[in-house]
Amino acid sequence: MGTKQIAYKLLIIMLLSLVLVACSNNQSSKNDAKIEEATSKGDAVQKEPSTRLFTDAMGRKVELPANPKRIIAHFYASEMIAINQPIIGTNFINASEVLTEVQLKGIEDIGGDGVAPNLEKTLALNPDLIIVPNFLEASDLEELSKIAPTVAIDYSSDVISRLKTLGEIIGKPEDAEKWITDYTAKAEEKRDEVKPLIAPGETASAFIIYEGKQLYVYGPQRLGPIMYDALGFTMPPKVEEMFLDKKDSLWEMISLEVLPEFAGDRIFLIASDDSEESKQMIEEVINGPIWKGIPAVRNGKAYVVESRWAFNDPLTLDCLLDEMPKTISR
Repeated sequence: MGTKQIAYKLLIIMLLSLVLVACSNNQSSKNDAKIEEATSKGDAVQKEPSTRLFTDAMGRKVELPANPKRIIAHFYASEMIAINQPIIGTNFINASEVLTEVQLKGIEDIGGDGVAPNLEKTLALNPDLIIVPNFLEASDLEELSKIAPTVAIDYSSDVISRLKTLGEIIGKPEDAEKWITDYTAKAEEKRDEVKPLIAPGETASAFIIYEGKQLYVYGPQRLGPIMYDALGFTMPPKVEEMFLDKKDSLWEMISLEVLPEFAGDRIFLIASDDSEESKQMIEEVINGPIWKGIPAVRNGKAYVVESRWAFNDPLTLDCLLDEMPKTISR
């Protein structure tokens, strides 16, 4: 073999070696890039926050779990059921008035003395989030916060606002919006249904009698979402005047003597409960001269309704969208 041929073969071998080294380096770079990308994604997953900071109705900054699984909703069982979110505990004294036995199945009663939850029952359930109304004492909130993150919601706020707040707290705003959308569509349907029954500008008002035969008139929060917002009744001037600067007030006390001043073209009188005492108080009012002298009563447009109408929660509102049209069409 000549010198030129040997040199040529050596050159070929050197070029092949360089190509192989380049390919090897290129593959190594690709592998390094893939490893770096995977590591970066892993870090991103690990860096997702496990908690969220939320300012509740009491002005408290609460560190909430990003995805709570064991939720206690004290006084807010109806709201949670409405947006299809499971809970492990609630106050049965309140919840059993609006939830069925089927809806309460698997939920523990954590009601205690008064309005605060029973601490031992609450602790035993091992919750990762506790939702309570803002009328609890600060000391109760402090004790509950030792068990799990505890957030207070404004009990006097309207149902739509409460659902939006709950959706934000539990990280499921889309579920709250779905209920609101469905409810709004149903309300529009019912408004069209009762339109032939309600004259333009026709007024309506609602009242309830509690212990001691004390009479209260409801504002825009109680039955208002159905009477005024959904079905289109007008608020009587005297009622509107009373709640002008008290929009968050659920009701205001009045005397029986001034009842005619607050009465609308239609009246709804609600029983506080199903006890004999409550029934007796209702009978005394509707058999008295003041009640009988009200135009709505004389016109057959006064209705005595059950205690369920007194509640202000999403399941009750949905129920009353059916019940009030039935009542006024009788």
